[in-house]
This record gives sequence, structure tokens and C-alpha cells, in this order.
Amino acid sequence: MRLKTRRQYSIEFKRHVVQYSLESPDTLSSVAEQFGLHPNVLCRWRRELVTADAHSPAGVPNHGPTKSLGELERENRKLKQRLERAELEVEILKKATEYFAKSPK
Repeated sequence: MRLKTRRQYSIEFKRHVVQYSLESPDTLSSVAEQFGLHPNVLCRWRRELVTADAHSPAGVPNHGPTKSLGELERENRKLKQRLERAELEVEILKKATEYFAKSPK
């Protein structure tokens, strides 16, 4: 039986992947898949590099999106519902205006 050797990545590669994952609106799993990593590995790298302390190398600044993809999708759905309701209200008001304009006083 042949043992797998552990892949070792340079600190530059880790920083690049972590920075990309922080700036990307994609999910952590999809970013990990793009780079051929397991999501848990990327999660550990993010935890290690974003929260830098005295014992670890300089951290990566977290200037990524303020909302996750899921939050943005939920917000988009809510806004679409509000827009649909507003359009329906406008349509009803237009019909009411036409109706009252036709009726004699």
C-alpha cells in the first residue's frame, strides 16, 4: 500500500488564495474547488492568516464583501417581491383612475 504524501504550499500561495476568497463573492467551497483544495483547509488558512498574532506571519487584511452570497440572494428576492407589489399597486391605481374618469358625476 502506497502512502499519500502531504502537499505543502508556500506562504505566498496561501496568502493569494485567502485574499482571493475574502474578495470573491463566491462561496468558500467554490473557491476551494477552484484551487484544488478541501474547504476545511481553506477555512483553516483563513483563520490563521486573517487573525494574525505575534507568533504568526503578517495577516491578510479582510477587505472582502460585507455580505455573503446567500445574504445578497435573500435581499434580492425581497427587493423583487417589493417591486412586484409596487408595480401591482401602480396598475390598480391606473385602472381606478380610468374608472373614475369615465363615470359621470
